[in-house]
Amino acid sequence: MKSIFSLNSFSTLKFAVCILLLSTLISCTKEEVASDIDFQRHLVGGTGSFQNTFKIWKLDSMAVDGKAYTLTTNQKKYTKKFYHSGAYIDSDGFAGTWEISELNALSHITTGALATTKLTSKYEIVEVNSAQLILKLLNSTTKYEYFFIISN
Repeated sequence: MKSIFSLNSFSTLKFAVCILLLSTLISCTKEEVASDIDFQRHLVGGTGSFQNTFKIWKLDSMAVDGKAYTLTTNQKKYTKKFYHSGAYIDSDGFAGTWEISELNALSHITTGALATTKLTSKYEIVEVNSAQLILKLLNSTTKYEYFFIISN
């Protein structure tokens, strides 16, 4: 009986598999793991990759001095759009830049057309994940806590 594969074709097959395996290993790129700060930036404003260049956060509820605050109809429509590039705009028409320079610390500078002077707001990020963003306003005597949900 004759074998389906001759010795020569079996060697060729082994060579082709080795080349395929070697090219697969060479073409693999190492993926860098994002730092905790970069991970928070990505959660707040997107990764910057295709179709993930911004995040829109809708105000869901808030607390003032630790007590639940009833939102008005307009406040229930309020959104903040954080771009991966570091820009932001809100649904009231204010705009500016934002940054997370250290873990759990978000700040933004309002410089848009509706702002007559630059206003810097500093927040503690209480929690952020793919569905919610909880911020505490730091530079105010009244304690404001904002609870946002993802809108996009």
